[in-house]
Amino acid sequence: MAIDIDKSAATKLLNTSYVECSKEPVTDCPIQETIDFVMHGRNCLTYRYILYTALLAKAVDPTIDILSLQAKDKSEGAYDARSLAKDVVFQFQKTMLGNTLDGANSDPLVNKPGRFERLSKDNPAAGGDPKKALELLCENLPSVQTDAQARRCVSYIVSLLLKEKETRDSQKSAVAEAAKDMGAFNVQRFMSNLLDQGFGGSALVIVATAIYHLLYDGDEYNIVPHPVNQSGSSKRQFSDLDLFRDGDPFMGTELKDKPFTASDVEHAAETASEAGASSLLFIAGRQSTFASQPPTYFVQAREKYAGKGMYVGVTSIDSLMDTVFASHMDMNPSHLMKVITETAESIGALEAQMWIYSHMAENQ
Repeated sequence: MAIDIDKSAATKLLNTSYVECSKEPVTDCPIQETIDFVMHGRNCLTYRYILYTALLAKAVDPTIDILSLQAKDKSEGAYDARSLAKDVVFQFQKTMLGNTLDGANSDPLVNKPGRFERLSKDNPAAGGDPKKALELLCENLPSVQTDAQARRCVSYIVSLLLKEKETRDSQKSAVAEAAKDMGAFNVQRFMSNLLDQGFGGSALVIVATAIYHLLYDGDEYNIVPHPVNQSGSSKRQFSDLDLFRDGDPFMGTELKDKPFTASDVEHAAETASEAGASSLLFIAGRQSTFASQPPTYFVQAREKYAGKGMYVGVTSIDSLMDTVFASHMDMNPSHLMKVITETAESIGALEAQMWIYSHMAENQ
């Protein structure tokens, strides 16, 4: 029978660790090198949550199998890592640690590395850092055998994240200070440079969201960007960038930094239509901008969904940016830069965040 981890005890343990580490950071632990690699490895986000959750579970109940991921794992120490990660680890890092572990997905072990019954070197993993992270976890997590060892490791992670939070808070303050001296021209140039970086499509989401905050700044509007490649991460999501008016779906936005396909367009239009949106806008990034005019399947979608009461539009990010900046030269640069940094954080675009911080620092 699977072990039921006491989540209230886990939350209490993390809160205690937070208080203690805030006063005196923990600088070492039994598997320090493994933790350092996983926490700083490229594209290792899900493995970070697996690591943190496994150590927390062990700290609460030393009888758990630290390599187990699911209650249906045949191990005698099997437990449900996913619910512990979702209900305790994610909430703690979001509330107490400023989303430094990444707060884009509230159910972090829904991603593929967390879907196996247990950690194993035979589990498929992307090459490079993710593969090495999996191997290190399989080799070294079992060496943590007592609750005391696990608590030490948990506190080491908390100390790392507290330091990261302090760094990010300082960077955010620096961005806010630098933005005070920026004008509309500098903001446009900054957004254009950000688009050049791409960041796997995250730059497009960030810039489009900032533009929407210029267009829809009334209290009746709610602008909700979503992480790249996490379609449907929210029950209410109906596009890549959702716009609600008075709490109801108003306009959907599909963003792609590579060419759209006919199936992309049809699927997005149907999803937005079923949600009750009155319009859907396709925004092409710099890697998907049309040479002359949009393909015919956009026209077909416009005609089809006009019959269902939904307008379908299409534009490029640069055309949209030109149109909006031309009519909003009286913008508040500080507010827009705050939107940019907060959006990068909310969608979990860590590389984009680091670029934003460093780029602003260079231009102070």
